Amino acid sequence: MSHKLSCDSKHNITISFCLEKIIENLYDGVLLTNKEGKVIIYNKAMEELEKRNSEDMIGKYIWDAYGYSDKSKSEHMEVFNTGKPIVNKYKAHAYNNGKPMYKLYSTFPINYNGNIIGVYSISKNETKLQSLLSETIELKRQFKRNSTEDNNIGINGTRFTFSDIIGSSDGIKKLIKEAEAISWLDNNVLIVGDTGTGKEVLAQSMHNYGKRKNEPFIGINCSAIPENLLESILFGTVKGSYTGAIDSSGLFEAAGEGTLFLDELNSMPVNMQVKLLRALQEKCVRRVGGKDIYPIKCRVISAMNEDPYMLIEEGRLRQDLFYRIAGYNLHIPPLRERENDLFELTEHYILNNNLSMNKNIVDITDDLKGFMKDYTWPGNIRELEHFIENITVRSNNNDRYLKFKNVPRNILEAMKSNIEDLDEPELNKEESLQEKLDNIEKKLIFKALNENLWSVTKTANVLGISRQSLNYRIRKFNIKRE
Repeated sequence: MSHKLSCDSKHNITISFCLEKIIENLYDGVLLTNKEGKVIIYNKAMEELEKRNSEDMIGKYIWDAYGYSDKSKSEHMEVFNTGKPIVNKYKAHAYNNGKPMYKLYSTFPINYNGNIIGVYSISKNETKLQSLLSETIELKRQFKRNSTEDNNIGINGTRFTFSDIIGSSDGIKKLIKEAEAISWLDNNVLIVGDTGTGKEVLAQSMHNYGKRKNEPFIGINCSAIPENLLESILFGTVKGSYTGAIDSSGLFEAAGEGTLFLDELNSMPVNMQVKLLRALQEKCVRRVGGKDIYPIKCRVISAMNEDPYMLIEEGRLRQDLFYRIAGYNLHIPPLRERENDLFELTEHYILNNNLSMNKNIVDITDDLKGFMKDYTWPGNIRELEHFIENITVRSNNNDRYLKFKNVPRNILEAMKSNIEDLDEPELNKEESLQEKLDNIEKKLIFKALNENLWSVTKTANVLGISRQSLNYRIRKFNIKRE
């Protein structure tokens, strides 16, 4: 049975009053413009989202209310003219004290008798939800090291989320907070970290935390692909473009609206960097030997295990490409700078190995713990996992502790060249070569900063490096003014 509203004006006024109250008390923001582009509804939730007052919005043209130079930049007018909705977009339309106010929103046209008479937006207030999600992930991370659950590959091609990152050091907590904050944005990201620190784990975690989580995550190690094939793999090929070439889409196309992860980008040849830069600038690619152009819709996350500023100085990384790939820059601290994370990770790997090797290890002996604490772990987390696995496999089934004597001799000799007695080890407290070099570099930088009254520009000139490179080292070595 059809239902029609009464034409009684009093009844219509009552409905209008009720709708106004409902809109005002919605948790989601509501913005409505008429066919002229004037704002006629701007509810309380929208005020809270954008830190604006409805009095400053209602009655104004939407492009004037938001300070656009012309109305063609207004998405409301775009939807009004095209009739096509904008669904689930994450963007900042407003600023508070210079800080962008990001929100997730959808914008729809209102069609009445074949004519568009207005446009409305529904904006989600996800601040509290994101805060709760972040807290949940942090709690899950704290208990993760006691878990033996498997990391199965998901339908989007990933295995890891932020909850898989083990550690409670201040450095790793800060890193996760920064990564969570930028996961929902579209800007390209550069992750810098030593070999084995978990750069792809962080990249996958960001993908799974953001709005692209249901889209593909495709990763490629640039150092593993020959130079003559890298272009074809990234951009695709057209049949006949060279001997043996077939019609094939590249990784930029395959990633769709997901994430393309370029690992070890610092190994990419400079001439290939030029082609990558052009693709990122124009946001489109052309297959090798083809004429058609395909738009780039994916987000690009890159990673490298060297200081990008030093690479630029040495001519191994184009500066213009760096600015394209490093919309945001994240630095993963090495294992030796992560306080007690070493033993949290050790506990996690012991539990995993117990399950896979049918062992019953519960802890490590004091002499082994002392050795591990003194070692600098140049291979970082990957080296630690390999180290624990090799000791565990050599332990007896009834052993409850991992023992120093079960460390394989070849691994031990590589870690410490001057162990006197494997049965009763008197550990040499002398620093490793890498640690000595780091300490020397840190002291030289600290001395130069003091001599130049902590002027970064003057100090960089004295040391013969760029200002950006000096700032990177100050952060890396945690150099602070006394």
